[in-house]
Amino acid sequence: MRLSADLIGSSEQRTNDLGEREIVLRGLAIPAIEHLGVTRDAFDAIDMTDNRLSRLENFPRLNRLSSLYLSGNVIETIDANNLEKNISHLIHLDLSHNRISSLFEVGNLGSACKKLEILNLDGNPVTRRQHYRLYTIKHIPSLKVLDFERITKTERNRAERLANSAAGAALESDVQEEGKHAKTFTPGEGKSAEESFVVNFTPEEKEQIRQMVANAKSPQEIEEIERSVKRGIFPGKAAAEAAAAAGAPNGDNRKRPAPDGEADASSSEPAGDSKKQKTDS
Repeated sequence: MRLSADLIGSSEQRTNDLGEREIVLRGLAIPAIEHLGVTRDAFDAIDMTDNRLSRLENFPRLNRLSSLYLSGNVIETIDANNLEKNISHLIHLDLSHNRISSLFEVGNLGSACKKLEILNLDGNPVTRRQHYRLYTIKHIPSLKVLDFERITKTERNRAERLANSAAGAALESDVQEEGKHAKTFTPGEGKSAEESFVVNFTPEEKEQIRQMVANAKSPQEIEEIERSVKRGIFPGKAAAEAAAAAGAPNGDNRKRPAPDGEADASSSEPAGDSKKQKTDS
């Protein structure tokens, strides 16, 4: 089931056991994060447990969001730039029982979520990697609890020693190599609106589209934006093209210069008509 504006509007909203204002989107087989801008940044927590998310990305700016529950999905990769820009106040992140296998993605979390205090990666393949816990502690220094265990001063010291050792340097080299082979989108392959958004638009256009969604006044308006994005057309451009096709003004009444030669031809025709009228008279 797609995460549509209507679905978000009809979902349960509550105060959870931690006193957070939360929207519940659990167990809906949601394949991708989209349309969260319609929440108007009204929630401290979003629960998307037990869906089919494969990538952690495409968040609009949600300054209020502090807790994100994503256990039981199939998440493999993380868009650090998107998280850092739009959900940078995240404190509690539950990614347990997903498919994260790379320490590079752990590093992405560290660079994106600088206020993160509680992280759960239990049940991910990455937790079986050598030095996983120490690497995570080092690269997410704000963490206080990792996989339900409080981080101790001794562990922080061990993580620092590992990072400064030859073994730590070799590990970091391996992690960076993993990053080079991380899954990426190939331009032109996007089939959904979410994939097209990633592939076809510049960072500036993406931000403008997010603002359009955030400022939309109805679910129908959001759906129209999404249809444009899915076609790989910037929403404003799509509206302009539609207006031009209908022969309606698109809001820009400024007169554009005619190509060379056209101005003379168009201006000489009325003069010729005028002479003809005089002759006829």
